Amino acid sequence: FLSMFDANYFTYTKPVSLIKHLLKVSTDNNSNNIVLDFFSGSGTTAHAVAELNAEDGGNRKHIMVQLPEPTDEKSEAFKAGYKKISDIARERINRAGEKIKVDFADKLAERETPLDVGYRTYKLADTNFTKWQSAPTGDLTELQARLDLMRESSNDNASEEDLLVEVLLKMGLPLTTRTKTVDVDGLHVHQVVAEGGSSEGQPVLYLNEHTKPTLDQLRAIITDLTPSKFVILDDAFQGDNQLKTNLVQTCKSYDVELWTV
Repeated sequence: FLSMFDANYFTYTKPVSLIKHLLKVSTDNNSNNIVLDFFSGSGTTAHAVAELNAEDGGNRKHIMVQLPEPTDEKSEAFKAGYKKISDIARERINRAGEKIKVDFADKLAERETPLDVGYRTYKLADTNFTKWQSAPTGDLTELQARLDLMRESSNDNASEEDLLVEVLLKMGLPLTTRTKTVDVDGLHVHQVVAEGGSSEGQPVLYLNEHTKPTLDQLRAIITDLTPSKFVILDDAFQGDNQLKTNLVQTCKSYDVELWTV
């Protein structure tokens, strides 16, 4: 840890060598083990997983869980810009990955598949989609404001990536689901990628509320990508019920399940 930072930003870090020893006796380098650390702190476990994979050619994955615990305002970490412990962990994992690629360059060159030192970060947050506020109120102005909010299906400040992650979860797909962006007739859509790398018959999602698609563009998505399921943001229709009705009929014709969110 100290070799990657200019100062001691985290006290009582677990030794990487200890965690690597525990991984050696509890995981198999020939299988896709998932290592879970519910109290990840500075990210030692993630560091150890990546380093051991580099050493023995493994493909272990890790899940690190850490509350957004603030750092002491008087600490060197806080002064350096790390406001939460999880900020230190992310930076440590980034630096460890780059160092491992240099330190184990010879071994990594012999691997059939490249070493993956990347990761995704998620945090608990409220939904990005409109929900009814059920708290009772006798204020007609407040009630009207709530009704006005229900006219839109999603938060205007939410990015397409935010909406994509939430919709995939609502569809019952895991957070590790791979997707790719595809350009179809001028529209950018997201398509799920299966484990083998194929996208044939996989769900397709259009989550851009700012660009209203034409019927021809929507038909092109259905015919070119042949998805099993097509998910579209309700706000994308911009109130055009005729367009929505025509899309419903198009999906029925091609036996595609249609979701509007």
